[in-house]
Amino acid sequence: GALVYPMFIVFLAVAVLFLMMYFVIPNLSKVLEATGAELPAITKLVLWFAGFTRAWGWLLLLLSGAGAFFVYRYSKTKEGKRFFSILYLKTPFLNQFLQMIYLSRFAENLSTLIGGGLPIVQCLDITANIIGNDVYKDIIQEAKEEVKRGSRISQVLARYPAEFPPVFTQMVFVGEKSGTLDKSLMSIVRFYQKEVELAVEKLLSVLEPALIVVLGLIVGGMMASVMLPLYNMASF
Repeated sequence: GALVYPMFIVFLAVAVLFLMMYFVIPNLSKVLEATGAELPAITKLVLWFAGFTRAWGWLLLLLSGAGAFFVYRYSKTKEGKRFFSILYLKTPFLNQFLQMIYLSRFAENLSTLIGGGLPIVQCLDITANIIGNDVYKDIIQEAKEEVKRGSRISQVLARYPAEFPPVFTQMVFVGEKSGTLDKSLMSIVRFYQKEVELAVEKLLSVLEPALIVVLGLIVGGMMASVMLPLYNMASF
């Protein structure tokens, strides 16, 4: 939800840029080329890109649509789900944010199911199928099998410190030892919910200025490509 506004701005900027390249710049290029003056490198680059977009824009849209469809279909396969699950957890900045979401989701659902009186094995099985990441799903399924053999959940989680931080595992261990696992898990949920809120605020505080800078550079570059030849003509 927090990314809706930035995504809308990016989509709008790309649409405007495409329209300028397809309609506005080609008409200006006729005026600039008619002068016979030597054009700056940035102007030549923009004119070339505008010509390419006008000639092959339909192909770019077709390839983009086909690529998006392929990625969508692949993400629905078993191999695709696992590939993207691993990719998300290895993407810088995004991985920490998603990890907090998965840990909070795991703790909240498991706590709710345990509080509802379901057997711990069944709770783990349900939680594994709704957590939304195959890496975490495999770990939780492993924990389910180990619990069947008499092991503790915390013993399995301790094997994966990258996915389950030591603090998380220790809280689960304390809950298991004291018989208040559902309450310990809800304490974890409250902690990670606050962390997620702070992470979203930090992300937006960086993303919005970054978008302004990037879009400003794009618009400024296009304006410079048009204005420089006109300025040179006026100076003569």
